[in-house]
Amino acid sequence: MRHILLLVAVLAGAFFCHANDDDGDMPSTPGGTSSDSNDIFGKDQVCPNFSSCPKPYVPISKWPLVITSTGCQSGGGMGMMTLGGGDDYRHIEHCCHHKNACYQLCGSTKRTCDAELEKCMNLGCDTLHGYSPAKLSSMTNEEIKKEKDGCMRTKSIVQMIGKFGGCKEFDMLQRSACECVDGDKVGEKMGRLFRSFYKKFNPEGVSKVKGLLEKANGKRSMYNKILYGLVKKYPDSIKKKVLEMPASFKMDL
Repeated sequence: MRHILLLVAVLAGAFFCHANDDDGDMPSTPGGTSSDSNDIFGKDQVCPNFSSCPKPYVPISKWPLVITSTGCQSGGGMGMMTLGGGDDYRHIEHCCHHKNACYQLCGSTKRTCDAELEKCMNLGCDTLHGYSPAKLSSMTNEEIKKEKDGCMRTKSIVQMIGKFGGCKEFDMLQRSACECVDGDKVGEKMGRLFRSFYKKFNPEGVSKVKGLLEKANGKRSMYNKILYGLVKKYPDSIKKKVLEMPASFKMDL
């Protein structure tokens, strides 16, 4: 019942937001190509990379990294509120935090971020992530199956809601995350960002920067992959927020 009510609330918000898009207030994708065709139901989620830097400049993540996440309670450019508390997401909440972070790292691709989310959620539901071995051993097979089935239902809703915004949410976050850097200074910028990240989240790890730069070898795709790995390894780099339910969506159950 809770899932049905949640879905109805979100669907209503989705169609309301889509109807308002006709006002022309929403930004187009980089390069001026509208992504409206990707909005509803996410039939085409191949979003263009951020590419608004004039040559010889290239886009790279800003420092300080400003990564915020409301976990599984956000997606598709709107909030997805759980009507029964945060327990619906207990096994996959970390996956949503990682996906939201992925969207906010310059150079990410939406398809890769979404694929990582699905892989993580499948594993989270299958292993009942967050439950201790003692907790799992105390559950019956029937209880475990029920918990996994509920987790998979929640996972399906999270994925569906994440498609409603098409490329717009992704584009907006990429625009906020990227800055244009002279191509000749990309390696220097990468080094400064890695060092700043370690100094803030693990000062003892600064010595690893040289090895990470050698691994990246000046390639932004590899640099972004390494940076994403660091963000997942150090969860304090993601500022977690609680999404409040609008009064118009509150109801007595």
